[in-house]
Amino acid sequence: MLTSLFILLSTLAMPSDVNSHETVHDTSNYYEIVLDNHEQLLNDWHQIYSDSAILQVVNYFDSLDVVNSDSRVKWNKARCHHVIGSIYAANKDYNKAMEHFVVSLKSLDDVPNNIYSTQKNHLTGLIDKKISSMFLFCEFFDKSLDLLLESIEKFHACNDSSHLLVEYLTLGSFCDMLDEDGSNPDTNLYYIRKAEKYLSKFPEQSYERAYYDYCMSYYYRSINHQDTALLLRAKALRNMPRYNSFYYSMNRAASYAFYAEQEYDSALYYALEAFRSPDLFDQRDAAEGLSEIYKELGDEKESARYAAIYRESQRKCLDLKIQNATIGKTYDTYLKDKILNENTERHHQSIWIVLILLAVVISIIIYFYATKNKRVDREELANTLFLERWNAFQETEIFISIIERCDDNKDLMGDTIMYFKNPLTNTEISTFKATIDSLFNDFTNRFSSKYPDMTNVELDYCFISILPLTEIQKAGLLSLSYQGIVSRRKRVTNKLKESLQNQKLIDFMKKSLKSGLI
Repeated sequence: MLTSLFILLSTLAMPSDVNSHETVHDTSNYYEIVLDNHEQLLNDWHQIYSDSAILQVVNYFDSLDVVNSDSRVKWNKARCHHVIGSIYAANKDYNKAMEHFVVSLKSLDDVPNNIYSTQKNHLTGLIDKKISSMFLFCEFFDKSLDLLLESIEKFHACNDSSHLLVEYLTLGSFCDMLDEDGSNPDTNLYYIRKAEKYLSKFPEQSYERAYYDYCMSYYYRSINHQDTALLLRAKALRNMPRYNSFYYSMNRAASYAFYAEQEYDSALYYALEAFRSPDLFDQRDAAEGLSEIYKELGDEKESARYAAIYRESQRKCLDLKIQNATIGKTYDTYLKDKILNENTERHHQSIWIVLILLAVVISIIIYFYATKNKRVDREELANTLFLERWNAFQETEIFISIIERCDDNKDLMGDTIMYFKNPLTNTEISTFKATIDSLFNDFTNRFSSKYPDMTNVELDYCFISILPLTEIQKAGLLSLSYQGIVSRRKRVTNKLKESLQNQKLIDFMKKSLKSGLI
């Protein structure tokens, strides 16, 4: 392990227990140095697969919780659990990794916002990015994309150019992966251009520049500019520092590109280099490539050997995917607890205000009591009308047609929305809106007038959101890619931000339907 010599030398300098107060202080400093060293490895894009030293650091800072709860301890505890979570993630034990990432996030939540603000954004961004990668492996695409976008937001907050460049490139690749039919060819280039603004901050021989060049080579290859793609690929492979977390993946991708171009000697070289990776996924994909390459070269024995290795690696990957399928629930539980704690904290902070304004509140209560019956009657009437018309709406031919169409495609939803059968036609969309208008007092025109800055396609997205559909189902109905529906949702929610007030869009639309009935 890279830290072994460092730990040995640092241990020789550990203080003796002459003075307990000074010893605690010096011990904390020692463990912080160990922690700094591990974090530096991660910041340099190295994967740490095992190191017993960090376990001592974690145990030490965890033990201080009972007797010391100052911000520095909480901050160091967050750092510790991020590092050990990263180690578990590298070893593909995502359940354990998620447990430690959640501990880290909870510790960060406990650190006051006015302390370590820049560092908190950076560390939260790192954790969000790693959880996003875990969700991607488990095929939780919505969660993965949301966390990737949140990590970019955090890196913007702390002006972390290195991670902004890398994560924008990753986001472009993510969108390109989901856009399987090529209907969004400029999505990848769009995010590459966003990454490009940070490129000047890095030297020629850096992983950031090498990763950027390779992403550009992939883009040019996708639009059949082979000569430019080859030059950029060669430059990226030449400049990528060896043996960091990008090195083996880039070699694996390069092998695939050379194989597709029938450059089998080059493909073999880079596939063998990728196969040296300690990462199971790199080994699996490299083994698959080596089997195909050796088959083309006429070496059936080696082809069969790597095919067997690939099958075994694939079996392990599938087992891991099953074992790690619960990480989504673990993260959701953390989010629910966080919201509950935030609500509780706000409640406590408001108690003194409530006491001061008690006299005013009593007056308001008296006023509302006088008008209560009138308001209740109005609300009951609105609820009754809405339920009657909503039930009638569910029985209309267009409503039933849309729901059945989504049910017919449910087996495709986890694969690709681009094979969705029979998206809505313009006539069906018009019929759908006309049905809404007939039951809910000309709702679509009233809604359009209230939000005049919305385009027609954004309004159609709002009206479709009245139905209990997933984003993938909406994308299929509206003939959009996954990235297209995500972009449309963002534009709509931004324009409705003041009106939504943290409501889900479907709840907001139903509330709007009801509010116009009386």
